[in-house]
Amino acid sequence: EPASDGTVVAAPRRTIALAGVGVVYPGRAAPALDGIDLILAVGSLTVLTGPSGAGKSTLADVLGGLLAPDAGALLLDGRNLEPGERIAWREQVAYVQQEPVLFHASLRDNLRWAAPEASEAAMADALRAASADFALALPGGLDTVVGDAGRQLSGGERQRIVLARALLRDPALLILDEPASALDPANEAAIAAAVARLRGRMTIVVIGHRGPLTEAADCTVRLEAGRIAATHNPRAAA
Repeated sequence: EPASDGTVVAAPRRTIALAGVGVVYPGRAAPALDGIDLILAVGSLTVLTGPSGAGKSTLADVLGGLLAPDAGALLLDGRNLEPGERIAWREQVAYVQQEPVLFHASLRDNLRWAAPEASEAAMADALRAASADFALALPGGLDTVVGDAGRQLSGGERQRIVLARALLRDPALLILDEPASALDPANEAAIAAAVARLRGRMTIVVIGHRGPLTEAADCTVRLEAGRIAATHNPRAAA
């Protein structure tokens, strides 16, 4: 991709949008995305649904600046994000994968992977915001070693630690890939509550989720074969 042109990309104040976006992967006849028009209000929570291969992850990658569209544009407050600005935009984005990635190190070291200069107070605030304040009550506190791939923690605890790490970046856009797909109902509810509380603080996109997060969303967008098949505002309908 083009090298950074040195421009600092300010966090959008009104909207993050896709206009006529298309993406075609080499060797595939059908486009991954085809004519996508989507406007996300800053501070909103949007859930992307649809069958496997519908284009959910590709759409999120375009929004996050990981992928340049072959057609159309990513717009921040109505302004086209130029190729040389994509790296700078990614500094404003945090991406939480479906499978949480933790290292055989302390909680402190795992959190500071995202923000090396983070203070103790900032880490504690991020843990509380992610419903991960259980970590502060561990006998070793932030010095607790989580084990290989974080296996000293449960799946739900790992996912909440990874969410806290993402929040330390103070992102303008937070992308969550199936954040609670393999969790029990109690942990799923904890993740959903944490994400819902973040609404208004940052723009949130959740990929392929059903359950409490869908119910809390400002908008759900269903993708089919690379196109937007339907949009729904469950909160307005309620």
